[in-house]
Amino acid sequence: MGSGTPLSPGILSGPIWCSTCIAGRLLLAAAIMSLLFFKRVLANPVRVGYIVPSLPFLTRRTAGFIDFSKAGTLIELGPGEGCHTRRILRRMKSGSRIILIELDECFAAHLEQQFFDDDRVTVVHANAIHLAEILEKLDASNPNYIVSGLPFTIMERSLRETLFKSIATAMGPDSRFITYQASLRMSDHELFELIRSEHCLLNVPPLHIMELRKSLN
Repeated sequence: MGSGTPLSPGILSGPIWCSTCIAGRLLLAAAIMSLLFFKRVLANPVRVGYIVPSLPFLTRRTAGFIDFSKAGTLIELGPGEGCHTRRILRRMKSGSRIILIELDECFAAHLEQQFFDDDRVTVVHANAIHLAEILEKLDASNPNYIVSGLPFTIMERSLRETLFKSIATAMGPDSRFITYQASLRMSDHELFELIRSEHCLLNVPPLHIMELRKSLN
């Protein structure tokens, strides 16, 4: 999976999306899009789930939801070509670690190559539905943060529910789930409780960043 702009109908609607705004942000997205990302979108747009990478406005705001003084173990689901990962690594402490779980084999190989010399990074080529088992094997159960932009809003319902259960199962009482989505709909899910949210208007399209905890019910 990639991290960026979801393939969602009607994403460019609303008063903010004047032609100049759209053109400027699309030009910026095109400028930062890697050739690999473009190729993976063409090869498997449904799996990637995005048409352009996340813009710096979004990666910066998403990283701002993380308290790096408490971020000993972070998990990123579907990091794609690594635009959010790079932002997170700039602020992570040397003793912390981030585990990248990527389903697409080309993205996974690219992440391995990109971060091979950073001992804080572990890349796992696997499906996020097996999250709890993966973290147990890596001695990373109950991580401080799980970060993901997987496009839950456009997924088939059974897959979305399976992923939500996997994420909730992997979370401890103090774990936090940071996600960026086209809507706030998942904030009402029975498995999670919304702590805070923020609307990033400068991304293409605007996305909601949410911080959630595991429901106590």
